[in-house]
Amino acid sequence: MKGVSLKENDEKTTLIAIIDPLLFEGSLDPESFESFVATSEYSHYTISKARLLAVADILDAVKADEDFGPVEQAVGELKPLEVQVKIASDQMSASISFVTPSAGTLQSVDEVVSTLNAQGVVKGLSKKRIQNILEKGLDAAHGTEFSEIVAKGLPVKNGKNSYIKALVPNAIDRVLTPQSDEDGKVDMRNLGDIICVSAGQAVAKRKAPTKGRKGLTITGKELVPVPGEWKDIILGANTSISDSDENIIVANVAGQPKFENDRMNIDDTYVVKGVNVGTGNVNYDGAVIVNGDVTENMEIIAKGDVTINGFVESAFIRAGGDIIITQGATGKMNDEDCRLVANGSVFLQHGQGLDIVTAKNLHVEKQLAYSRVNCRGAVTIGNIDNPMGNLFASTIISHGKVRGGTIGAVSGSALIVDFSEGYNQLTNRLNALAEMKKELRSNNANHEIKISSINNKILPKALQEKLISLNNELEAERLLLNWLAEAVDELHAKKIDFEKNARLIANKELFPGVTVKLNKKVWKAEREYQRSRIHLEDGDWTYDPIV
Repeated sequence: MKGVSLKENDEKTTLIAIIDPLLFEGSLDPESFESFVATSEYSHYTISKARLLAVADILDAVKADEDFGPVEQAVGELKPLEVQVKIASDQMSASISFVTPSAGTLQSVDEVVSTLNAQGVVKGLSKKRIQNILEKGLDAAHGTEFSEIVAKGLPVKNGKNSYIKALVPNAIDRVLTPQSDEDGKVDMRNLGDIICVSAGQAVAKRKAPTKGRKGLTITGKELVPVPGEWKDIILGANTSISDSDENIIVANVAGQPKFENDRMNIDDTYVVKGVNVGTGNVNYDGAVIVNGDVTENMEIIAKGDVTINGFVESAFIRAGGDIIITQGATGKMNDEDCRLVANGSVFLQHGQGLDIVTAKNLHVEKQLAYSRVNCRGAVTIGNIDNPMGNLFASTIISHGKVRGGTIGAVSGSALIVDFSEGYNQLTNRLNALAEMKKELRSNNANHEIKISSINNKILPKALQEKLISLNNELEAERLLLNWLAEAVDELHAKKIDFEKNARLIANKELFPGVTVKLNKKVWKAEREYQRSRIHLEDGDWTYDPIV
């Protein structure tokens, strides 16, 4: 700007304009002057329009008096930058934001707190957060934007509904918890007594609902929780409500407890010392407990759990619940003569030459070899918390992660771990529902348009009832479309989770001969690896060492 120069006062808190009336042309325009300052080294000053107007009047007077000495006037000040406060619409949080100035200071912590208080923020303030962001702002370059939540309300915590708590463990939970001796030492071989309850014994209890916890907004408003509700007890097989306590569930018969899906069932239990040619095969409408071995070519078929406190050799066992073998099981390696089929989980100490089909998880405590597995859950070889067992020379179809200690063998015998089945089932269901949703959405859009046009017409009374029926059908169609949309989203999330859990983990070592599959995506171990993890990353199998 011709004829105009700028300087600071000695304290560097005020901007001074020096205007030469002989060189300055025209009138002093505030917007042009602010632009001039903004492009100068003094852009961090705030310009006062009132002062600029006063300078303009002085210039006009100087020119009228033909006194052409330079005009020197203060036009701007350096002010501490004030932070901006933003309060969330639900009043559960407040944030401050600012852009760092090129000079000067920010507000102090106490000044920011006062600003927040003035806008109603009185609860949940964090002076430490405020101090941290202000310190960052002071050290940052000019023009850096900062934003930080500095106050949080206390969310209301609604009460929980009543729920059923088992008073006795499931058999498979019991065997996964090694017992302690009198000295407190854990014996990994002691799996405890087989669980069996007597008639009249308390097996589950309904726990009372909770009241919840009050919440508080940052403005100090109290939020009242919704208390939990008493839920009806849904009785399982062979159970009833105690005569002395309406919240206690008792067993009606002696048998094996099974708590699942918030319901306690007591399976009639058949107890036998062993299953062999002397006892014959077992086919029982309940749970079966074998306090001995199951010998070659024998069968056990039960609608409940099957618990074998012994060894299984080349037998067929089918359970409507879990199969628990406290010792081991073996079959001829090339024949499918030792089959374990469970609608629940399968647990055994060690296995060789087995065919295992389980709807839930498979847990082998020590070693699994020369076997074929189809597991719709996870496969664990070793202790459940840190599996260090051996897995080799087998074919594993799994829907969840496969974990063990030593995976594969030094000899390079083939071990195949295939995740394709579960992934393809999810993909096919997802594609089918997505196509159904697409088709229904198209039909629904057409129906919405047509019925909307009819609703706007005046119809004879005879047709009005049909129109009501059509609107009801349209609403049902909307509900179905919403359900399909939720189902598609849920399946999509499950597919993502499946990909995350599709992994082979070797906590000790992994040998050549191991193959991991997901359809056409294949990973093969060409050398020996130490502790390692094989998992999907960006759609491809990836090897990572476990550090």
